[in-house]
Amino acid sequence: MLHDRFLSSRSRTRNGSPLGRVFSVIRQTWLVTDDPKKTKPREQALATHRTASDAADLARDAASAFRSHGFHKPSGAWWAADGELFHRFQVAGDRRVRATPVLLGLGVAALALTALGAALRKTPQG
Repeated sequence: MLHDRFLSSRSRTRNGSPLGRVFSVIRQTWLVTDDPKKTKPREQALATHRTASDAADLARDAASAFRSHGFHKPSGAWWAADGELFHRFQVAGDRRVRATPVLLGLGVAALALTALGAALRKTPQG
């Protein structure tokens, strides 16, 4: 199929994504003459702060606005083509949500180091 080379390129979603209103719909666009392994797509966020279901519905509706469209099950992405351009509509977890546990962990580590430093300063030296 003509579209497989676009749909098979690296997916942005990951297993174990968080639930809730933390999903976005990203439209990735290439010229149909582009090689997606060599050419980065133009990306546009179509929606943010959505549930997974809402984001999937928006991706499907965006793709269905084109005459040629469909769903690529292996990549989990909706696609559309309009002759010159190929579009992939990807549902992805918001990036800043994934960073929250890391930032929280860094904050806890900083507090622990501060407490350890204070305890060592108060220890009488002999």
